[in-house]
Amino acid sequence: MSRGAQEDFMKAIRALSRFAAVLVLAFATAAAAQDAGQAIPSSPVPSSPVPSSLAPSVKSIVDQLKVNKDDSINTGATRSLRLGSAAAATTAAEQPPSASISMQIQFAFNSDRIEGVSATTMSNLAAALSSDELKGRRFQVVGYTDGVGSALYNLRLSQMRAVAVKNYLVGHGVAADRLKSEGKGAGELLNKADPAAAENRRVEIVASGG
Repeated sequence: MSRGAQEDFMKAIRALSRFAAVLVLAFATAAAAQDAGQAIPSSPVPSSPVPSSLAPSVKSIVDQLKVNKDDSINTGATRSLRLGSAAAATTAAEQPPSASISMQIQFAFNSDRIEGVSATTMSNLAAALSSDELKGRRFQVVGYTDGVGSALYNLRLSQMRAVAVKNYLVGHGVAADRLKSEGKGAGELLNKADPAAAENRRVEIVASGG
C-alpha cells in the first residue's frame, strides 16, 4: 500500500473512531436522563378514602343542620344560636331558621373533580341530607376557594365545585329540587392571615325551611 493510501486509511479510521465516540456519548446521556427521571417518582395522588373516624359522621352532620325543638340552631358542641323571642313569634311558624356546616372536600388541582379521599365524607353527607330528620329542609351548596389566583377564576372554580357536590348528592338519593348551588370564590376566607391555607378551600351546606 502506498504512503498516500496509508494516510487516507488512517484518516478514515480516526473519523470512524470519533463517530463511534459521539454515539457512545449520546447513548450514555440518554440512559442517564432516563435513570434520573425514574429516580424521582412523581407524588402519587391519594385515592383511598379518608378513614371513617376522620370524616364527619352522618349524625354530626344532621345535628348541625337540624333545628332543635326549642327553636335553637345546633352549631356544634360548644354553642348554639337561639332565635330571639320576638323573632320566634313572627317567623318560627313560617319556616325553620337556617343552619350550616362547613365541609372540607378535596378536589383535584384546578378541577371540580371530587377526589377519592373525600368518598366517606360525601357518602355521609348524602345520607344525612336524605335522613328523616332533615326531610323538610332544603339546602344551598356554597363553594369557596383559597385566595390564590384571580378573583374571576376563583369564582368560576367555586361555582363548578358547588355544582359537582350538588350533582353527587342528587346521584346518591337527594332530590334535586331540594338543592341549589352557588360559588363565592375567595370572598370569605376562613384564614385571612394565610390566603393559601387549605381550610379556605371548602364547601358549605346551608339548610333552610322546606
